[in-house]
Amino acid sequence: MEVGTFARNNEQVRSAIKNEPDFIDLRMDLNFSINFGEAKADLNKAGIPCTLHLPSNPDWKPIELSRGIVPYIDLGRQIDAEVVTFHTMLSTLFYDDYDIETFLKALPLACEASKEAGVTLAIETLGLYYTEMQLLFDMFPNMRMALDIGHGQILARRNRALDHIASFYDQIVMVNVHDNNGSQMVDDVQKMKKEREVSQGEIRELAVRYDTHLHIGEGEIDFQTIFKELKQRGYSGKFLMMCECPSDFPREREKFMELWLTS
Repeated sequence: MEVGTFARNNEQVRSAIKNEPDFIDLRMDLNFSINFGEAKADLNKAGIPCTLHLPSNPDWKPIELSRGIVPYIDLGRQIDAEVVTFHTMLSTLFYDDYDIETFLKALPLACEASKEAGVTLAIETLGLYYTEMQLLFDMFPNMRMALDIGHGQILARRNRALDHIASFYDQIVMVNVHDNNGSQMVDDVQKMKKEREVSQGEIRELAVRYDTHLHIGEGEIDFQTIFKELKQRGYSGKFLMMCECPSDFPREREKFMELWLTS
């Protein structure tokens, strides 16, 4: 098992190294400002590997793969990233048919780029159902999954991570751990739909507000049930602590280990 944290700039990389994580996820989202050469040197000196999160829009709006993501995939090779993750636009909850079709047409470019770079490419789960995931892995069998437990709770009474584990366990290469009260979004959307038609853009905006990245235990997510499912299948891979403040990693690691051991 490997328990890691994340960084969006070089100061956070150096700070994270002091906490001795098993790996550090270098994130190219929000207002990142990473000098990757410097980060690689610091990580190599500390003997800590990294993963890479490719650009994503903080408002969950689609990013054009061929221009916004594919050019960065080779960066994973340059920094020796063990996993390169990016967001999917397959979810019918948040994206319309045009966005999904555009994503699927461009996805082969990303897969080919990852093959040429020799990196493991993983989709971060975001409101995905079984059919959408099955379509993805049927079309791209070398694709892997970054199972985001927090995203699994958004607009869901029952965390979607449980179904992803049951159906696609073999694809999981990393598990993102953060808390929220995402099931409450179901009531909000139902209330809105009683008054008027609700656009997918509005649902995305609401989802952003519920994607709060709280500390473990500050939201409603039943981590022990999810961890139990992973343990029963023998998962011993990467866990990325994703509460909003990376400096809280020691606290989150301790809480995670407590829940893991008692699940």
